[in-house]
Amino acid sequence: MPHFKINTKDIFFILKDQLDYGSLCALPRYRDLSEKALDLMVNEAVTFGKKVVDPLQELGDRHPPKFENGRVTCRPEFRDAFRRYGEDGWIAAARDAAYGGQGFPHMMRIVINDVMYGACHAFNTAPSLTHGAAHLIETFADDELKKLFVSRCYAGEWSGTMCLTEPEAGSNLANIQTMALRNRDHFKIKGTKIFISWGDHDLTDNIIHLVLARVGGAPSGVKGISLFIVPKRRVNHDGTLGPYNDVVCRGVEEKLGLHGSPTCTLEFGAKDDCIGYLCGRENQGLSHMFQMMNSARINTGVGAMTVASTAYLNALAYAKDRIQGADISGRTSGQVAIIFHPDVRRMLLWMKASVEAMRSMIYAGAFWSDMAHELPSGEEKKHYQNLTDFMTPIIKAYCSDIGFKVCETAMQCLGGYGYCKDFPLEQYLRDIKIMSLYEGTNGIQSMDLMGRKMIIQEGATFEAFKKEIYGFCSRFRENRIFGNRVQQLEAAADKLCAMAIMMKSEREADPIQWASSTYPALLCFGDIFSIWRLLDLGIIASAAADQKGKSDFYTGKILQAAYLCDTTLPLTLARISTCIRKERELEQMPLGAF
Repeated sequence: MPHFKINTKDIFFILKDQLDYGSLCALPRYRDLSEKALDLMVNEAVTFGKKVVDPLQELGDRHPPKFENGRVTCRPEFRDAFRRYGEDGWIAAARDAAYGGQGFPHMMRIVINDVMYGACHAFNTAPSLTHGAAHLIETFADDELKKLFVSRCYAGEWSGTMCLTEPEAGSNLANIQTMALRNRDHFKIKGTKIFISWGDHDLTDNIIHLVLARVGGAPSGVKGISLFIVPKRRVNHDGTLGPYNDVVCRGVEEKLGLHGSPTCTLEFGAKDDCIGYLCGRENQGLSHMFQMMNSARINTGVGAMTVASTAYLNALAYAKDRIQGADISGRTSGQVAIIFHPDVRRMLLWMKASVEAMRSMIYAGAFWSDMAHELPSGEEKKHYQNLTDFMTPIIKAYCSDIGFKVCETAMQCLGGYGYCKDFPLEQYLRDIKIMSLYEGTNGIQSMDLMGRKMIIQEGATFEAFKKEIYGFCSRFRENRIFGNRVQQLEAAADKLCAMAIMMKSEREADPIQWASSTYPALLCFGDIFSIWRLLDLGIIASAAADQKGKSDFYTGKILQAAYLCDTTLPLTLARISTCIRKERELEQMPLGAF
């Protein structure tokens, strides 16, 4: 049976009623598009996800790729799905026509990933990475390299990866040891990269690796890192494939989840015959790579949210069908479906509210990203750029953590059956755990948020966030339905911002205490953001109900906003107090006492 469940009515309510995503078509880049065209793309993505991608979920988990003789082979269904994914234009949907794209808004890439990650996260990582690699080459490489690589990746003929992590460096990219030695118009690459998603496979005829390496004589640390295009097979000047390029897979990780996605150790230049091409400016590799890294961080949040979404919908379907126990209220005689049990209803309501808050958060960030890309230079463009920068670590870390909790809660709704392979919940729980570790652990994301994001451009990113949330509170603090809760949100935002400013001043004076509090601080920002987004949806729904008449759909939006606000905000305020407490046990704790 298909596992993938998605509620397009919920998706369109955010896209249309909350964000008015059709307004993007007024921007010059999208003037030939219409909201109807955007709607069609969403519906077609859902159809493709259900028909083509959904069957890969269980297949990849039970029949993972095989690693033999330095090569990874996948099930033919995966190869066929990747080919169709490229041919149907899903990789290049938001890219320009010059390289085979369809020119849709950038946010449509996020909506597509919402669908495809939910249908099979292990599979969709491959085209998503391919898109990121091709866009990196399109942005920074010279014209000749663009002609060789970009169109073929966007078309799904070739795939792409990002190769950052090394055995001795981990997340500390300043310590990478992979070397690039000049050799006429190219470089010889030598080194080892680990944890490379889809680092080797047979889905495509070639794999284009984006590799961070250090040119001989370059400065130490991050200032000496450059970015290189390293194909698995060499590419001739006419675009035809040449011999293999001394890129060898040395192993595939045995993982908790995402079994359908090979995570590889790659050795470059074991025979001193690995050719790479400089992408962008020498010693600027890390700053170039941040384009792909930040995109990957957002997509990590997207993946976590949509796996959580289908987990919730699977739990909901089970709760409606599973007959067990009596109605505690006594209103119904005999056995009832478990959705009538208060504890199950509590879990379902929390999951529904959390998923919709995350989806609204992510879609808002995607909408703002389009505004940042496409608005003419000026203060409004800067505002959206700052807002997007500030939200990136929150979306990545908060959604990956809350998404995991949703999957855990969904399993709880099914009881013992949720723990068994009869239902997909146990796979969701295994698959989603990596999201808090991907692309920089959530602890790293929190230090970025409460460190760099608070001070860059003299605090402009933090000010952009404040402008948005206080603007919302100012507009709706007297709302007939939600005014009181908006006022509570505003008061909580005051405490949050005061905490952030206090921690900012504490960073230099007491770095250990500051660093130990950054993660709970990020959760506080995520909570405030989530409640804001749901209150906004609730206000829109209440107005629609007044105009169009009450319905279960609108009632659900109203009640979920009230529930999440009332049950989460007190916990957020308590967590804020833990971030500014004066005790110093972490610093004082002897190592031998742990």
